[in-house]
Amino acid sequence: MVRYQSYLPRIILILFLIAALCVGYFTAQDYGLSWDELGIYGYSDQMLAAYQFILHPWDFESQVSDPLLNLYGPSHFMLSTVLSRYMNGLDKTWSLHEAHHFIYFLTFLLGIPVLYLLCIRWMSEWAALGVAVLFSTQPLFWGNSFINPKDMPFMIFFLASMYLGLQMVDSSSNSTWWKTIAAGVVLGLTTSIRSLGPMAGALVILYGLWKDPRKTLRIIPLYFSIIAVITYLTWPYLWNAPVSRFLESLQTMSSHPMDFGVLFMGNIYPANQIPIVYFPTFIALQLTEPMLVLIVIGAVLSFRFFIGGGNKEPVLLFGTWFLAPALVIGLIGSTIYDNARQLLFLLPPLFIFAGIGLDAILKRIKTPLLQGALALALILPGVYANIRLHPYQYIYYNELIGGVGGAFRKFDLDYSGTSFKEAQKYINSNSEPNTKTVVIVGPRHLSRIYARASLKENLLGVFDTIDPNGPEYYYVLFLTRANSDLNTCANGEIVYSIERDGGALAYIRKIYSKEPCWKDPLDQ
Repeated sequence: MVRYQSYLPRIILILFLIAALCVGYFTAQDYGLSWDELGIYGYSDQMLAAYQFILHPWDFESQVSDPLLNLYGPSHFMLSTVLSRYMNGLDKTWSLHEAHHFIYFLTFLLGIPVLYLLCIRWMSEWAALGVAVLFSTQPLFWGNSFINPKDMPFMIFFLASMYLGLQMVDSSSNSTWWKTIAAGVVLGLTTSIRSLGPMAGALVILYGLWKDPRKTLRIIPLYFSIIAVITYLTWPYLWNAPVSRFLESLQTMSSHPMDFGVLFMGNIYPANQIPIVYFPTFIALQLTEPMLVLIVIGAVLSFRFFIGGGNKEPVLLFGTWFLAPALVIGLIGSTIYDNARQLLFLLPPLFIFAGIGLDAILKRIKTPLLQGALALALILPGVYANIRLHPYQYIYYNELIGGVGGAFRKFDLDYSGTSFKEAQKYINSNSEPNTKTVVIVGPRHLSRIYARASLKENLLGVFDTIDPNGPEYYYVLFLTRANSDLNTCANGEIVYSIERDGGALAYIRKIYSKEPCWKDPLDQ
């Protein structure tokens, strides 16, 4: 009986993962394409085709439409493409786009047991189970897990690289080498998702030098060699000039060269002049309230242990994995946008703190019934929000700002444009057959995917000229990102609005005038 109980947290975790897998399978087709996906699919196809040049790589040259894509490693893009083609081949009711979304979600699910295994270094398995479930039910993560092909896979692979790296350093001499190979392969794939991946390797090596310098110095050559080989083999853009092109990627990814406006606290800021509190603000507002409470409790306890001579690892991990990078990014004025989604990979140390806080609470609550009630109370806010906001869970804001409605017009909601799937389907179904003109304020390329055949070639941008001989009215589809809709076509009738909890993600106006209803920003 005791042995069974010792395995119970892992059994529950497996059952939870199966349930989550079923939910993901039956809902993945509800999610619309996000802003960057179409370009990524084209890039992935080209990178897969590059392997015909693998024996003479000097003959390969990338021809992607957006050269910036070359600076993102394609390892997960390519894996998702291969699996999505296979899934589409088995079941044609899944489009390739929808299959991609399910593969992204599978990657997210793989990260849940990894976090669990990492957490049991510092807490009971019950606390590790609790924090793994809390992690997976955060609306911010659940929503991004379907639609975010860059930042979520990087977070999961970075997490796996950290876990396997620490296992490598802690291993006995009999298992060190195969664990080194596993850690090196995963970190190579992580680096071939984003060039900031080696940060995980640096943290692992620092830990190793602190714990066992001699052993760590002995495994470094093999570890780094495997990382370099896997990165090179899975990133065709590097083939012609591996070092210079990798450094180019690292420099570009560190600065994120974007020049559009970012909505923060109701004001528009240039993306490279974001206030230093930008990232911490979204941590406070986009994690659930129980999560924030546990983080504070765990942080206080961890620092108390650190000062009192107890286990120092959680605080050191927090300082090197989260705090130092976040401070550097804030102080040097790195370009950040879209609610700091690029920095999601820095968040796992906060969940480790939360697990330590949960562990301390569980030790004081001996009654299983009360422990179960606590677990339910901690998880319910996230689960309820996931149901309520579906399929736009990633726009979640907690009650510190008044929920989604309180955040509307102060912060961006659907910055990835996934609501355009629903909006365009409304236009397809409700516009008259002779309607030929739709003006798009936002990602026009996404509307084109979902538009009916007669509309695909007549989706105009906000500064295009309306045909004076066209129909007496046209539709304007708005995305409310950066409040770009406030001064555009305000005279039209709103015929459809996509909203969640009092916040508008996108809406459609019907304009009867032949005259353009917008201004060029240079004329304002």
